[in-house]
Amino acid sequence: MSPHTDGQGPDSRSITRRLQSVPRGALIKFALLIALLAMAFALFRWTPLSEFLTKERIVALMMDLRSAWWAPVALLTLYLVLSPTGLPVSPLIFAGGVVFGVQLGWLYNLLGTMIGATASFLLARALGYELVSHVVPDALLQRAEKILEKHGFWTIVRVRFLPIPFAVINYGAALAGVRFPQFLVATAIGLVPSMLIYTYFGHALFNAATADRQTVIRNLAGVLILVMLLTFLVPLRKMWKKRRYRKN
Repeated sequence: MSPHTDGQGPDSRSITRRLQSVPRGALIKFALLIALLAMAFALFRWTPLSEFLTKERIVALMMDLRSAWWAPVALLTLYLVLSPTGLPVSPLIFAGGVVFGVQLGWLYNLLGTMIGATASFLLARALGYELVSHVVPDALLQRAEKILEKHGFWTIVRVRFLPIPFAVINYGAALAGVRFPQFLVATAIGLVPSMLIYTYFGHALFNAATADRQTVIRNLAGVLILVMLLTFLVPLRKMWKKRRYRKN
């Protein structure tokens, strides 16, 4: 009689044992993470708060608060609250560029996205990583750690230029086991130029009606080209190195 006639092979039995060995605390924390995300999504989707999260409403709010000394603090607080929920932060980036201009807007947007990324990462690491570490096989975890050690840093830098939801990158890095210092430095390197680009983009679009149209189009085209170059600079460099190595 085959040892696997019960329909469960070694892999399935191993997964079952891992699920059964997961500490109750890990399950509770992961359930809490899912509940927080679901509650935040529902709150900002099906309540009057959803009308507040438009570019127009946030810009209008920040315009009203611009003369107050604590206006930047209000913007940073919005980043802190909204970033971990998985909601897009593009309205905040747009508002920062429109209300505070390119230079101060870039600074506040950079600080806000760093605060939001840190909060998201730490939340996912605290509530979700323990479950992942118990469910995923050790061999796979070790392999993932080796890959992250070798390629994770520049991957995080590069994806900051791509239209990937902000929270997905932060949660993904936390649950994949990326070390926090590595995540923080890579995120900063990726966000410094990308926030400058996106802040200028929002500022230019808002002022397009009063500015010279050809100048705006030329500047925006330059911004888009710069985004493309920064996004693919690292992989192109790696491809060039591989070709050079093969030739030698």
